[in-house]
Parts: sequence; C-alpha cells; structure tokens
Amino acid sequence: MDIAIIGANGSTGKHIASRILMEKLLLPTDRLQLVGRSTGASASALYGFRQDLKDAFAEHCPIIDIALRPEEIVADIILMTAGSTLHPHTNKDKPPPSRDELASYNRAIAIPYAEAIAKYGYGHEIVIVVTNPVELIVQVFADRYDRRRVIGMGAYQDSLRFRREVARSINVSREAVRAMVLGEHGDGIVPLWSSVTVQGFSASETARAIRQVRSSTSSVQFPETLQRLRDEIIQIAQSGHMSEAFQRFDTLPPDVRVMVGPFLTLYSGAKTDIATANATVDLVKSILSGKDTVIAAQVALDGEFLSVSGPVGAPVVISPKGWDGVYPIPLSDGEQQLFFKAVQSIQRKLLLWNA
Repeated sequence: MDIAIIGANGSTGKHIASRILMEKLLLPTDRLQLVGRSTGASASALYGFRQDLKDAFAEHCPIIDIALRPEEIVADIILMTAGSTLHPHTNKDKPPPSRDELASYNRAIAIPYAEAIAKYGYGHEIVIVVTNPVELIVQVFADRYDRRRVIGMGAYQDSLRFRREVARSINVSREAVRAMVLGEHGDGIVPLWSSVTVQGFSASETARAIRQVRSSTSSVQFPETLQRLRDEIIQIAQSGHMSEAFQRFDTLPPDVRVMVGPFLTLYSGAKTDIATANATVDLVKSILSGKDTVIAAQVALDGEFLSVSGPVGAPVVISPKGWDGVYPIPLSDGEQQLFFKAVQSIQRKLLLWNA
C-alpha cells in the first residue's frame, strides 16, 4: 500500500504524514510519498521533513519518497492537501475569509495534479480531497479522472463535528452517536437531525434529547439561526473578549457549533489543521479496512441521490475501490429543502469559479 500526500510541506500535510506513521498504517515495505513543487520552499524542505519523520518513527518507518512533479506521483491513495488555506485571523475588524476566496488559486494548483493522475495513473488510485473549496476541487479531479474514485473530506469532517457536538450536548461519547451532515462544506451544511441515533437510547428517548438541544424545530430555520448566532459570536470576539466568545460558543446548539467552531478557531488566530488531519487519516483507515462503510462525503453525483448532478456532500458507501454508490438515507421535508438550496448554491459558485 502506497500513500501520497500532495502538499506535504503544508501544515495539514505534515500533520497527516505524522499521523499516518503514528498510526502505523504503512508497513516498512510500503511507501509514503511526500509531494511538493520543484520551485518554492518544498523543493528543499521536504528532504528535511523526511529526515525528521525517519528520526521520529525509525522503528516502523515505511519507505519515504519525495516527488516534486505531478507526473511522479505513484500511490494507491492520494491525499490532495495542496493550496492556500484559511490562515489564522489577525484583523479583528473583519470576519475571516471564507473558503470561497481560495477558489481561483487552488483550482489552478489542482488541475495539473488531476491531469497527471488521469494520464499517468493506473486507474485504481483513490483521491481524497482536503483542499478547499472542496466541491470545486472534487469537480476538478472528477472531470479528469474516475469520479467514483474521488472523495471530498468536507461533509465527512462536518459529520464528525456534528456527532461530537450532539454527544457533548446530551452527555454521551461521540462513538455512541450516529449522525450525518450533507450539502455544502460551508454555510450550506445540512445537519440531518432526522437520522440521529444514540446507542442505548430508544427512538423516543433520542427524539426527546434532540428536542432539548437542537437550534430550531424546523430545518429550514437553521440558516437564519446560524447567521444570527454567528454574528453574535463575532461581535464578542471583535470586542477583544475571546475567552467570553468561546464560553458563549459552548452554550450554542450543537448544529450551530459545527459551523461556528472552526470559524471562531480561525478568528482566535489558531488553525484547524490537527482536526482536519485526524479526520483525513480516519477516512484513510476506513478505506484500508476493506469493508464497505457508509459516510457523508463530497462526491460528483450523476443523479444517484435525489436526482442531483454535480459535487455535493452526500451519503455514500466507500470501499477500497472508492465510493460504490449512495446510501438511501431518508431526509425530512426541511432537510431536503436545505439540501436542494445547498446544491443550487454550489452550482452558482462553480459557474463563477470556472468562468
């Protein structure tokens, strides 16, 4: 098994590489390929990073290869992390930038890699997209490669956050909660309250717990509630009271915390790289398990789910072959309305970004 990390010199790429070795996902005869550019800092820094990894994980270190051109990538699983990210926020008078602002720059970075994998790959590679906007980068790879082998991380990580926040609100472990977030990796997230289950809870107990913690009784009210509470948190943070902002954050409904948490983290001057890296490696482990697993992920649909076409967060069945199909999870009327709004939002943005 070989894994390549495109953008291995970036903060997220480095965390992913370290976590892969820490988890011992690769045997000594397997290969971890660190992918950078022949120009820029990574042309030299990756050699030092490789040495650091060898020093840290000498007892169980796989072969560590360095590739500085897209056509040199050889791997079974390719992690696309290259590109500009949302940097820690320093201007307290403005909200942090959105993932949308990364579009033109990251699209240009992704295209050569997508074209190289399509041209020089063997056709069995799975591409996991971490780079934002995740829907755009999924489209870049899916348009040039096998769309069934391109999986975007956004909805997967949002779902992990949703499970954690629900679990925190009802005082159980995240492992006890099953929940999904579909739609856009951004303001168009669609928390599926109707499908939440809690281990050890009956259906009536789960419904009662949800009523006590969710942001509104109707999913269609969620965007308005999210915007109002996020504005409140921003105002507190802008006043210089970051501790109070996080204290107020802890009192928000779990579905709102899914969106506001990463946003507030960036606003504080920190990053979300560790959580992103952990979620990415968690997905890699699911693929390597060899079992069919149902997850939420950004994929390029062609009518498989609610007759939608294009990249969007959807419930899919993943395996070592990529995503094999969609999982027919039922949506409430409100959730379905939010999902279609998210699809429309993504499609409008893609038209703009690809112009």
